[in-house]
Amino acid sequence: MPATPASTPQGDLFGGPQPGRLHRLFFALVPSAGEREALRHRADDLKAAFPQARWVRPERYHLTLHFLGESDGPREDMVRTAHEAMQDWQPEPVGITLDHLLCLGNPKNPALTLAALHPSPAVVAFWRTLQQRLLRAGFKQHVGRSFVPHLTLAYVPPRTAPVDVPPVVLHPQGVHLLQSIEGEADYDVLGEWPLG
Repeated sequence: MPATPASTPQGDLFGGPQPGRLHRLFFALVPSAGEREALRHRADDLKAAFPQARWVRPERYHLTLHFLGESDGPREDMVRTAHEAMQDWQPEPVGITLDHLLCLGNPKNPALTLAALHPSPAVVAFWRTLQQRLLRAGFKQHVGRSFVPHLTLAYVPPRTAPVDVPPVVLHPQGVHLLQSIEGEADYDVLGEWPLG
């Protein structure tokens, strides 16, 4: 699922109504098992400061790269196109430093995120390369135009004030194509491409 829930219904991938459970498709970087454990400890350290937060399970930690859209059912055509966009790309490994705690997304239900306000040139170039590949593949309506790397730890009440945090450095091992289904606890992994 994207890091921030939509504030208004967006329709399906072609603008129609949403009579069923929403399926959301997106590319993301997923922390390793060890990194997820370290992030879980970081979240535990923050729980006293945010007693009303709804904490995300570590299995769902991710950094969204590009959100490709949502529909009221599976879209095999979109999955195929996403796979085609990744053909013959051998992305280099990147390290991402998350050094700020920010509230992002829907003001009525903000996400408490670890974020990189000033991502490195290598991270921005990585994101832009994927952006261009997706645009060429036909994902013109949904591909993001700006990038603030962030990982959602929790959802908090409106007007929650962030606190200072020490930086966290992640070294994702691959790019994942993920699908979330409304009401389901876990993501479906529909593709994975190693870095390096």
